[in-house]
Amino acid sequence: MDATQQQMFDSYRAARQGVAAPPAPGTYEVEAVRQIRTWREFMAVLDGRVRRRRRGRTSGRRAAEAAVPQVPSQVPAGCRGPVGC
Repeated sequence: MDATQQQMFDSYRAARQGVAAPPAPGTYEVEAVRQIRTWREFMAVLDGRVRRRRRGRTSGRRAAEAAVPQVPSQVPAGCRGPVGC
């Protein structure tokens, strides 16, 4: 029996007994992986095995945004903004 069939069976049994249905398979997997990673990093700090953190995905986005050329504004030099020119 795979996880989906087990979940359907448990949902049916919960409905018959009038209790809350169990969560769908894979609902808490991402959260569990993050907690495991955090725990391992914490244990590494306690053991003195501190390492430099890898750059996240945001650094790639920032580099891509920096590569886009900035278009100069069309406001004349004597103006202080779009109003009052």
